Amino acid sequence: MGDTGRVMTDPLERIHTWRHHLTEQTVVSASEVQDRLFDLYGDLETLPQLERLKPWLTLTVQRELFSAEELDRFLADLGNELETTH
Repeated sequence: MGDTGRVMTDPLERIHTWRHHLTEQTVVSASEVQDRLFDLYGDLETLPQLERLKPWLTLTVQRELFSAEELDRFLADLGNELETTH
């Protein structure tokens, strides 16, 4: 069975929204990071940038917290990479 209820989201839109939420946070729990990365994973499934998410997903198992600053840097880089391939 397929996931017919799934709505495709533009990864750049998802990144922008996440970065906006990060402006209101100092640290982010690993479970929240993991949830958001899995959402992005689905958006990037057919793109080469998918490989950039895998190390971060591994980190969500190894760590409890992430700084908003480090996530913002990662998302900015990922967003720039996506913009150049669109």
